[in-house]
Amino acid sequence: MADMITGQEIYVPVFTVKWADNNEIIPRDDIIGIEIDEDLESPGMFKISFNEQFDLATQQFKWLDDMRIDPGTRLMIFFGYASAPQEQGTMRGKIKAISPGFLSGGSPVLTVEGYDLSHDLQKRQHKVKCDNVTYADVAGEIAIKNDLSPEGVESDKLMVHQKIERKVDEMDYAFLQRLAKNIEFEFFVRDRTLYFRKPKDDHNANVSFEFHKNIISFNPRMSSSNLVFEVRVTAWSEKEKKAISEVVQLKDIESKVGVPDFSSIVEKAEGKLCKVKLEGRVVSSREEARVIALSELKRRNMGFITGTLECAGDPQLRPGMTVNIEKVGKGLFSGVYYVTKARHVLGESGYKTTLEVRRCL
Repeated sequence: MADMITGQEIYVPVFTVKWADNNEIIPRDDIIGIEIDEDLESPGMFKISFNEQFDLATQQFKWLDDMRIDPGTRLMIFFGYASAPQEQGTMRGKIKAISPGFLSGGSPVLTVEGYDLSHDLQKRQHKVKCDNVTYADVAGEIAIKNDLSPEGVESDKLMVHQKIERKVDEMDYAFLQRLAKNIEFEFFVRDRTLYFRKPKDDHNANVSFEFHKNIISFNPRMSSSNLVFEVRVTAWSEKEKKAISEVVQLKDIESKVGVPDFSSIVEKAEGKLCKVKLEGRVVSSREEARVIALSELKRRNMGFITGTLECAGDPQLRPGMTVNIEKVGKGLFSGVYYVTKARHVLGESGYKTTLEVRRCL
């Protein structure tokens, strides 16, 4: 029977790095620390710092001369706390860069950097069916052709398109990212699963942060300079065979967890309400034109309140979730935020997590 974890060991951060192909663990004593950076707008990154060793007898470095960390090697990283192994975070990716450091009078160091599996999609252009399909159909097929699971692809209420145009030399990553933005979706890869889904920024948060309690630092910023009240899309409807127009306003994107009475705030801040027109589109239906308008309106306003929060390390904090930030004033800064980026740093100095967030609308 294993010994129970007691005392300060409950709070000890732990991480494990494995070779994904054979599940072999890299010795923990050989690693100084790790960094995990995840972002909803770009592939996730990792950095592993090795405690390098030089063998005088063989005149070789233990890790720099080891082919098992060459670029292209697949790794799996687990991070969290010894007391809660079931709540550990994971990242699966490939090594893309190696940076040795040779210090006079000191021990050599070695840093290995890599990306999650979505990075490969930036260099691949698989042929997929683009006629009489939904965007979700395209996302699912791209996932399968890149050896990823399509289980994270949502298909509710997506329109069937007679033909989805793909730009010349547009790689799988850019293609999916463009399709996602057209319909107010987000696209990312986590572990071996490709996600193509509506953002969960209208969900109540299960994690809360409070000033003077569990926030190390929080630096928000409010800016009304780019706020838009209305978006009008004028397009040619393939279904109706005529020009159509759809208009959406802020009340159409407000959620139950968002900024209270956001429309009035925009009107007060801007005076004359800003309106945007999008023209020259070809859409399958009025429904698609409206979805495009909603996506554009939300994109232009989501930067109203943004911020950076630093806290004690928590492997469950990942992009694509909501958090409550409380007691940071009675005004608009206290409320529900959506996590867009998360950075986890574990090493000899402990474990910290830094989040980039935006206020839910």
